Amino acid sequence: MRKQQKRRPPRPPRTDKSSKPAPKEVSVDDVIKQLLDLFDHLGVDAGRLADRVTDLKSETMASRRLYPHIAAIGDLLTSWHQDPNFLDDSGGPLPIKMRGTRRSLRFLAEKSVPNMDLNLLLSELERMGVVAIDSRGFIRVQMRSLPVYEDRRLAIQHTLTSLDSFIKTLRHNLNSPPSNSNQLFHRVARNGAFDVREIPALKIRVKRQAQSFLESSDNWMARRLTARKKNSKTRFAQVTIGVYLSVDRE
Repeated sequence: MRKQQKRRPPRPPRTDKSSKPAPKEVSVDDVIKQLLDLFDHLGVDAGRLADRVTDLKSETMASRRLYPHIAAIGDLLTSWHQDPNFLDDSGGPLPIKMRGTRRSLRFLAEKSVPNMDLNLLLSELERMGVVAIDSRGFIRVQMRSLPVYEDRRLAIQHTLTSLDSFIKTLRHNLNSPPSNSNQLFHRVARNGAFDVREIPALKIRVKRQAQSFLESSDNWMARRLTARKKNSKTRFAQVTIGVYLSVDRE
């Protein structure tokens, strides 16, 4: 005679604790709060925001810029790493003198920052660790780009410039048809459940690959400008290519 088996009650549905959390939805209030917190951290008076932009005269806007030569100094460093007159046989940037006809800081400055005092330029570059001066008076460049977060004024200007550029990209794409070739490139890679222990490795990966990509793009733009002779009909635009990594631990 078979023993009748007791029926077990149905198990409650299993909760998978390892499942990915729901993506965070960002509201208008979230963005405004982040901006206000950012301005407060920068020490920028964000009170009465609408009143600040009622006067849009160019001279007024220029007077509010903390570091007006930041982009031009970046162009100077690019030229130093790109112009064949400033490179050694292996393609590295040569040490240069302060003044001279061709291979000098003055020559670079006249192309990139003609309105900036040469002594002030050198002191700023030296203060930021971009250049070093050896015992023979030669100026040696130490890096390809400006260390923007090691200087308070430079960090603030860089932050505001990045925000401005990113907003302009989004506005442009919103106003252009999706199929229009005039759309500016904008892509993001998101992972809603990334192991925080892997963030240091991710930072190294992004830093290496992004630096290589940005330098390659910078070199390409510099070569195109050199190859195309300037004339009165040439139209110019400021172009910015950026890469960023965002981590939300909440």
